[in-house]
Amino acid sequence: MSKDEKEKTSWKSIKTGFARTKHKILANFGAAETTVDSKIVAEKEKLFALFKLMKRLNKNVDKYEATLKEILIVQNEMSHDLLSLNEKDPATIAYSEALKALEAERIRIEQILEDYYHDPFRLYLSQFRDIRSRLEELDLRRLDMDRYFRDYSIKANKGKDATSLAKTENKHIKTKEAYEELSEELMNDMILLFDDRKELFDPAFALFIKTNAEFFYNASQNYQRASSYVDNINENDVVMHAWVITPVEQSAASKNVRSSAVFTSPKEYSASSAGSSTTSSPQRNRASTISTTSPTSDRYSTPPQPYDPSPPPPAYSSTTTTTTTTINRYPSPVSRDDSYTPPPQPYGQPPPQQYNQQASAPISLNKQSSPPLNSQPRAGINNPQPVNLNKPRSATMTPGGQSPQGGVSSNVGRPLPVPMMKKPAAPQGKKARALYDFEAMESTELSFKTGDTLTLFKQNGDWYDADLNGKKGLVPANYLEML
Repeated sequence: MSKDEKEKTSWKSIKTGFARTKHKILANFGAAETTVDSKIVAEKEKLFALFKLMKRLNKNVDKYEATLKEILIVQNEMSHDLLSLNEKDPATIAYSEALKALEAERIRIEQILEDYYHDPFRLYLSQFRDIRSRLEELDLRRLDMDRYFRDYSIKANKGKDATSLAKTENKHIKTKEAYEELSEELMNDMILLFDDRKELFDPAFALFIKTNAEFFYNASQNYQRASSYVDNINENDVVMHAWVITPVEQSAASKNVRSSAVFTSPKEYSASSAGSSTTSSPQRNRASTISTTSPTSDRYSTPPQPYDPSPPPPAYSSTTTTTTTTINRYPSPVSRDDSYTPPPQPYGQPPPQQYNQQASAPISLNKQSSPPLNSQPRAGINNPQPVNLNKPRSATMTPGGQSPQGGVSSNVGRPLPVPMMKKPAAPQGKKARALYDFEAMESTELSFKTGDTLTLFKQNGDWYDADLNGKKGLVPANYLEML
């Protein structure tokens, strides 16, 4: 075909498509007559209801075979676990041998069903798809027949010339003959295909029943051989199996250790130790405060006093200065301001630490020397800033690793960066060439023309997941030729 002929054919196809679309729109609004063949419609509905049923039946057989395979896989895993417990147990060895025989039998049955069940079903179902393509062609011929009849009626009413009228009439007659010819063929073929269902289904179903009977008979024989090794074991003994470890109510793990008075008493010293002896060393509460005296008083002659939660006095004595220090893991900054007078603190909070010229150094439980006093202490690692222990460590951090007071803080408590996930590579598929035209009947299927090259990915029974020019869907395997 020359270039001019191709252009004419293309332009003619565009004009025909436009005319068909126009007639469809007019028919939808009731402005054009539409031919309805009730016999074709009835046979079509009946035939494709059978098609859906057959497809579902074939799909369920595929599921059955896959489930049977999965059952044997799980049993083989159980056999491996049992052999790990005792690889010399004769019953476990017999069970493992039985499963190997069953797997070989399953593969044999699967091959028989593939050759004598699935292949005939695929051939039978492909005839439904061919009928569907012919019905689409019949619909186009009906559309052309109706629009040429409408054009002829309009020209006849307007009194057009005889030549134009005769030309339109001939087009109508030709499209009508083509429609009636294809309609008659389809009626005959749809009836034959529907009646042929028993000729296919009865032997296929009989094969399915017989092959499964063989499989389960062989399975029973293999299990009987494994069962002979456990005949001397009473399976009801498992119900009477006793508990061997320490009962839960008697276990030491069930005792509440923190219910002891050691954890629940609010006093720094127990009443028994305070009343029985004054010379015994009292037990120190780590959550309490320690009262220390200045060098002007006798710190060893005064007996220890019980913890008093009352707020501290508003000022300190000039002769005897008492410094109250909260035991803290983090040292607080020291001030040399002698004129400082601590304000009254609310109940439950320790007074701020203060040093003067007559105050002694704070006592550290770790018996370490206090940091050197400077007139203007610098904030940093050697002079840490006070930390608010009522908040998480990260709450005192600012972006950039600086503390709110300008000091240097560590990276402890900062969240680790999340590594970037690598994008998975796109799947690579096989190539196949279309041997026949295929029109999708469902939204999950992919249409193609003869000679198209498709990319195949995963096979689902007699269908493939495929890609054609960016469109994806299911395609039948028997319509394709692998490249």
